[in-house]
Amino acid sequence: MGFLSFFGPSPLGIALTAILVIAIAAVIFVGANVLLALSGGPGPCTPGGDPITVNADNAAMFQEKWDAFDVILNGGSPSSVTFNESEVSSFVDREIGSPFSDPRICIHDGFGEGTATLDILGLSVKIKVTGNVDLSGEHPVAEIDDIEVGNVPGFITDIIEDFITDFIDDETNKADLSHIYTPTLTEGNAQIGGVP
Repeated sequence: MGFLSFFGPSPLGIALTAILVIAIAAVIFVGANVLLALSGGPGPCTPGGDPITVNADNAAMFQEKWDAFDVILNGGSPSSVTFNESEVSSFVDREIGSPFSDPRICIHDGFGEGTATLDILGLSVKIKVTGNVDLSGEHPVAEIDDIEVGNVPGFITDIIEDFITDFIDDETNKADLSHIYTPTLTEGNAQIGGVP
């Protein structure tokens, strides 16, 4: 009697065969999803200006410019400030952290693109978000035009898109705006105008 004959018509054999089939199907399903997630997805955003450099100096420069801009507005005068993609990407990299990594912000005429890797549901998935932001209220409001997610099955895509949308909403609600700001996006730069 061979090993495979154990999986015959007996109740125990049928039960073990069913468990084995389910286990093999689960391994194939998980493996296929991992391969899909790792095999591609949206590529990095294309900078509108110079190549993007993410580092602590650029994040600090973003913060210094914003603080100086805010001092002028608090003093009662209108003002504006301009950030490049390296400054914005570095600031975002410093602020958002896990579960996102390697964020890049590309600025184009009238819209921005953000790309990152998202670690969720045991997968590392590449994402790209396209849109704009309204800075005229009490908190920033993200105006998302499109979300692209790496090669994962549709039901996972919906979960990830919902997670990204909720994450963006939660983060923007944490930022209090003390003035009315107007962003003007051009290739490689974001100019923020403000009035007291």
